[in-house]
Amino acid sequence: MAIVGLLLFIALVVLGQAVGGPPGRATPPPLPAGQLELRVFDVGQGDAILLRFGERALLVDAGPDPQTARQVLLPRLARLGVERLDAVALTHADADHIGGAADVLNALPVSAVWTAAKDQAHPLLSVIEAAADRAGAVIERPVDGQILNWHPAISLRAMFASPEVADGDNNQSMVLHLRYGEADILLTGDIERAAERDLVARTTGLEADVLKVAHHGAGTSSSREFLAAVQPQVAIVSAGLGNAFNHPRDDVLRRLRGMGAQVFRTDLAGDVVVRTDGQRITVALERV
Repeated sequence: MAIVGLLLFIALVVLGQAVGGPPGRATPPPLPAGQLELRVFDVGQGDAILLRFGERALLVDAGPDPQTARQVLLPRLARLGVERLDAVALTHADADHIGGAADVLNALPVSAVWTAAKDQAHPLLSVIEAAADRAGAVIERPVDGQILNWHPAISLRAMFASPEVADGDNNQSMVLHLRYGEADILLTGDIERAAERDLVARTTGLEADVLKVAHHGAGTSSSREFLAAVQPQVAIVSAGLGNAFNHPRDDVLRRLRGMGAQVFRTDLAGDVVVRTDGQRITVALERV
């Protein structure tokens, strides 16, 4: 894990006008060489996460609907200078995670689409597969423990709960574990307690400095056993402001803070941006 004593928290508000850009949209500085960036977008009640390293870009989930993709996600990708994606990873077949995927595939060159199990069913999946076909993107279905080819400097591992406990789409979520240097990041989709228990029992190396909290902070996830195995220093919740599900739940926030994690919420803070050089970790908050 990364050096705890050098963990920095920086709150930023993006204001002003960029040269040649639209009013109220300041262009962030370029990504420094040797820095891995994790950006959890504020897309309301849903997930859309961008990973960048060098010239490589990976989008994990694509927000809840086409309107959010067109009005929020794609403009923010453009503002960051992301003109193509090496892959789009769709953790599971819930609309709040895949609702904007077809629009992303229609708008940007994408080399590959990584999806979860074949037996997940959602009407949007056929739309996404058709968009991937038109874009020339290869559709791949990783298996548990597979190392994914994204960047040679980054170890990126896909994990899945055992089929016998993976009841429902949430527990079939693709979990992604990234390691860069001494820094670890864990992206959990919407896994619930059954999948968490299974991963803890079967999987080594769940520890992560940065945790994308499962299922938007729902009370069905983030069990004490799972959090004890992960030991996050930074926990990020992607949820919509005033959502009908009351995410994130207070008991989940208490458990996270009880483990010593600093908690950041997209509903309150906007985009949450983590950068690491493999040793130090910084967290910035950007509201556009």
